[in-house]
Order: sequence, then structure tokens, then C-alpha cells
Amino acid sequence: MRGQSSRSDDIEGEPTPKHAMALRGRPTATQSGSLHGAPIPNFFPSTPSSRVSSPPKSPGKSRPSSPSKSTNSHASKVITKREHLAQMQPDVTFCPIDGIKENSVPQETRALWTGYIIPARDEQKVERLQATINTPMKTKVQIPESNYAPRLFQDGEMARLFNTAMDVIQQASLYRGVCHEPHWVSKVVAPLMTELERLSSFASARNRRIETLNISEVLIAPRELCPTSPSGAFADANKKVDYAIALTLSENEKRTLNQGTYCMDGPVSINQATSSFVSIKPMPVCFEVKTDDRDPLIQLGTWNAAEFEKRHREGYPMTVPIPSVAIYGDYWQLSIAFAVVVPAKDRRKDAKPYRVQFLGPIEMGNTCSVDGVFRILHFLKALVKWSFEIYEPVYLMKVLAMANRG
Repeated sequence: MRGQSSRSDDIEGEPTPKHAMALRGRPTATQSGSLHGAPIPNFFPSTPSSRVSSPPKSPGKSRPSSPSKSTNSHASKVITKREHLAQMQPDVTFCPIDGIKENSVPQETRALWTGYIIPARDEQKVERLQATINTPMKTKVQIPESNYAPRLFQDGEMARLFNTAMDVIQQASLYRGVCHEPHWVSKVVAPLMTELERLSSFASARNRRIETLNISEVLIAPRELCPTSPSGAFADANKKVDYAIALTLSENEKRTLNQGTYCMDGPVSINQATSSFVSIKPMPVCFEVKTDDRDPLIQLGTWNAAEFEKRHREGYPMTVPIPSVAIYGDYWQLSIAFAVVVPAKDRRKDAKPYRVQFLGPIEMGNTCSVDGVFRILHFLKALVKWSFEIYEPVYLMKVLAMANRG
């Protein structure tokens, strides 16, 4: 990655400008926190911090929206900017971490941030690791100094995770800036999703596990869940996202949901999709990948707005937030989507009784170095922990109970 460096040298290297996919708009410590250990802005503005500016962009040529990722049809205008989402119903807005007051954030969102995300960030600084492990070639490779703590992963997992990190870094260096998005997902993102499923520490109190789903071809359905434009200036927004973390269900739970009673007509579904592949999958976390200049938060904003509309119509808990991961090539960022109730006196006649807000982003890591990959995995572990400890008992159990309301 640095000139003609060997694979072992790539462990702690980053792409040179010649090969960097996201270098042109790459986030810096003054934008949204450092990718290499400098402080990330605090959640609330008790101490000065820099506001998040533009998301990282890639230097490759910009492409028009892919037909496989957008299904707008009868529109005068297609949503391409975040500010367009503010003109939809429900309206979707984006707020930097240091640009929001504590009392304006729902309790459940504050709990996700202070109980899981901040500890995940800080635990990576507990100790520095200098060690050697056996590679599949039976040679000793020295793990460079890193900010991740080895105690955060099981001893037996470290060698496998290190090898996966090396493979991901190698694939990223081969395809950075030269491949289409689905190929980048399959070579760089998918291996990390697979590792997330394999981590042995993942099991809930009810022996539930997770699965990672490639949902890149799953549409929002029924279409009435899509954000709409009251003025008619924009198409009804039906966007797809790439991945989701889902919680597994027992056979009894599947039977309960499939035979349940729902407020919305049509195929059985507990989320914003009716595809049998995911319709009864509880999906607490979602992901969108971009390898060009387009903004993944456009699709995450639309997808999550549809989820909150489904919750609103079914009477599911609206207070549980949705962690949303935007992947800009090598760089992973986490935002939190949550719903805010809008009192009748403060909304227009044709407006929804709630709005959707995104808080963030915070840097999760990158696929340029071993340290960056382990940071990603550690943040993902924290999101899975939250899914088991908060989402499952507070949200999923309520959904299962309501399926028997008939």
C-alpha cells in the first residue's frame, strides 16, 4: 500500500493518494474525530468540539443513481440531497453530534449512546498490544501497536480475526477506486459481516443469535410506507440499503408472527418490507455502502423513515432508535436514527405526528489498517450487545406480544 510495500507492511499503512478511494473528502480530526486515536467530539456540547462537515467522498467519477437502488417512477424530481428529505413526510433531518441539546434527545437514544457507543470508543484505548501470532502460512507476524484492547475479543478468535483483517486490507488495496459497488461489498464488507456472525461471545439471554443479511435487493413495501412529498415536488422515496443485522427467531416465534394480527393489510410483515426473505426478521441495525460520491445517508434516511412509519401504523414502540452505518469506501461511520413526537399545535395539517432525526456521525474505523478493521469490529460488537440487551426486550418482545392481539 505504501509504494511497493509487502502485505505485512500494509498492516498499519494507509492508501497513498494515487490509490485512495475516499482520500479527497476523507474525514479529518477537525471534521468528525480522528480515525487514529484523536478525540472524537462528545455527544453533548459541554466541551468545545468541531462540527461535522461534509461526508467523505471518493475521487472516482460520480455515477448516476443505480436503477437497482432506487425505484422512483412518477416524479418530477428524485431525492439526491439530505435537504430534500426535510421536505418529505415524515421529514428527515441530520444533526451533528455537538449540535444538539441533551434534553431534545429521547432517553432510549441517550442510553444507546452513553451505554454502548461511547464505551465502545473508549475501551479501545485501554491498552496497546504488541504481540505475535501464527498466520496460516505458519510464520510469525508481528501485530503493530494498536489502540484496540485484546481482552475485547476471545483468545481463540484473535488469530482468525487478524487473518480476516489482513485479507480485507489486501482486497481493499486491490479494488480501491477501480471496482463497482457490489464487488467492493462482496470483497471488503461481506467478510466483516461474516466475522460478526462468528464471534463466539454473541448470544443473548434467550440463546438468540444474530445473522447479517444482504438486503440490497429488498424494496420498501407496501409503498405507502415510503416517505412522500406533500407538495409533489419529489417522488415517493423508495430506496434500498445494503445490509442489516437481524436477530434470529425460534420456530414458535416465527409461528406467532406468521399467524399474528396486524393493522396494515397485505403480506405479514413486522418491518418496512414484505419480501418473505426479511418480512418477519427483526433488524435493529442497517448499513449502506457507497464507493463513489453519492451519500449513503440518503438511502439510510429513507429506509429508516419507512421503518418508523411501519411502527407508527402498527403501534410498535417508536422510542427505540435505529443505529445506521454509512460506509464511504474504506471509512465506516455510525449515526443514530430516532423519532421525535411533534405536537399537533406545532405541525402542518398534512404532516406526520413525528419526525425522524439522525444524530452523528462518529467514526467507527476503516479498512486501511489492522487497527481500523478491529475498531470496526469492536463497534459492531457493541451494537450487537445493545441489540440483545435493549432492542430485544424493549422492542422485539413487544412486537411478539402484539402479534397475538387479535
